[in-house]
Amino acid sequence: MRKRQSSKALSVIMILALFFSVFTVPVSAESAPESAEAIQPLTPETVNRFSVPAFPDLLDMTAVDALIEQKDDNITLEPSFSTKSSYNVADALMNFNDTLTAEDPDDLWFFKVPSDRSMIMNLVSSNSAYVARLYLVDWNTGEAAATNVSVSAGHQVSLKELPAGDYAIRVYSDGTVGDSYTIRMNALNKANYSSILHASASLLNVVAEYPDGAVYSNGVYVGTGKGENPHLDWKREFTNSWGSGYTHRSHDISSVKIKSISAPVNYSSSSASSNKAILIYVDKGTLFTYFVSAYQSGPNHEYDNSFVDTLGKTTPRRIDEDDLENWGDHILVYDLNENKAIDFFSVLNFYYASGVEAIPTITYLN
Repeated sequence: MRKRQSSKALSVIMILALFFSVFTVPVSAESAPESAEAIQPLTPETVNRFSVPAFPDLLDMTAVDALIEQKDDNITLEPSFSTKSSYNVADALMNFNDTLTAEDPDDLWFFKVPSDRSMIMNLVSSNSAYVARLYLVDWNTGEAAATNVSVSAGHQVSLKELPAGDYAIRVYSDGTVGDSYTIRMNALNKANYSSILHASASLLNVVAEYPDGAVYSNGVYVGTGKGENPHLDWKREFTNSWGSGYTHRSHDISSVKIKSISAPVNYSSSSASSNKAILIYVDKGTLFTYFVSAYQSGPNHEYDNSFVDTLGKTTPRRIDEDDLENWGDHILVYDLNENKAIDFFSVLNFYYASGVEAIPTITYLN
């Protein structure tokens, strides 16, 4: 049932188009004040080895919710240093605060990666003498060996290839102690990325792109800019029925072409919500279908239908240059928890264009 757009509906569309154009400016990823180039490959050093503290069933502690603090006052270390704080991290993800003191000048943060990964790490502290260094851990021999990967306070380092294995990050001082620090590390994405698209200030959310065009967010596959994305297909249907008739409306997105991808967000709309989603800006060539039909029984049965979208174009059709240049961005919302598309935030979405549903609330995750 094709209806002529009212002046009010057209006004809403124009406002939405302007809103999308302003809203979708990519948010710059925050980083540590200074960054080091990616270090590759990871290599152990012949000095600075120490005996690791005993963690019973360390590799089987899958039920750990966040962080388990372990303390051992009788650890023999070589070269000599004293540690009273050792932590087993449940996942290869850190954003923790602690303090180095004269009585507790070294902290050890243990973690495991089950497959080859990439890693980003930074250290934040007012004490410029603080250092975080990566160690290779061998639980069979009970030793940890320093690697060439380290970062001083106020700096960030990226590692393209972190082989599967057990690791520790040692936080210590090359000078004075007594100050707090924040250690941040993310080793959830697979190895050998081509670029980091987004990294939140906390490093709890990192989005990376790979040479084959694939994009991952904290190890979750989002899509590819160089191939097909059938997992991104999205459909929304609604039928309003009454005793003598009905109205049916549907939207379909398929054959998704990716223009760009946002940092992870908290997304909430009238029809969908997610506490960890990603915004996929679809490119021209993406297939869009809009269909509306209505039926009313009676002495003279009435049935009408239309494939004409909110811009007056007949679907099914590919999103084109006009859609992108004159009507703002068209955003597919992908839920990283459920691994599926949950909404289409666009002037092509009847519910947003008509004002039937309010503009979604979107907050970028730290």
